[in-house]
Amino acid sequence: MDVRWMPVAGLAVVLLAGCTEVGGVGGVGAGGVVTVPEQAPAPVGSGGRERGEVVRIVDGDTLYVRGDGDLLGDGGADGTAVRLLQIDTPETVAPGSPVECWGPEASAALEDLVPPGSGVSVEADDELLDRYGRTLLYVYDTDGEMVNLAMVRAGHAEAVLYEPNDRHIAAMRGAESEAREAGRGLWGAC
Repeated sequence: MDVRWMPVAGLAVVLLAGCTEVGGVGGVGAGGVVTVPEQAPAPVGSGGRERGEVVRIVDGDTLYVRGDGDLLGDGGADGTAVRLLQIDTPETVAPGSPVECWGPEASAALEDLVPPGSGVSVEADDELLDRYGRTLLYVYDTDGEMVNLAMVRAGHAEAVLYEPNDRHIAAMRGAESEAREAGRGLWGAC
């Protein structure tokens, strides 16, 4: 008898023994069909996003959103301060700083996209808070359009990478390039 194959045969028996579950989740079901484990339900909203309601607009890249999930649940009636990820708009409310060119227009544009009282969904990236305690999020309108990207595309904001949050930076940079070339918004006015 050739004993060189015994360890391999033993391993095969052990591996196959784990596949004898009938009709269970993650094993071999009736008729030899492999079953796939069910995935956990996604958080509220679509695509792993959480839903909320806009409370107020601060400026072109900051707003308050009220919700009751993990991302928006601790802001109370005033909502959670949300800083739009990967964009920067001209300043309008920075203490000790003058109102910058296109700042009021950027603030108005954000309010047009997601006015107070409107529903939104939000998505986090790798790092959740900035140094000011604001929650860093991508915000989507009721049609599923990313507000951050819409602001850049229209020329109301520039694309800025705030590492490690880089999930959508390629799209942001592409939109900024197009807005610059077309002279949209701040790129044509400032």
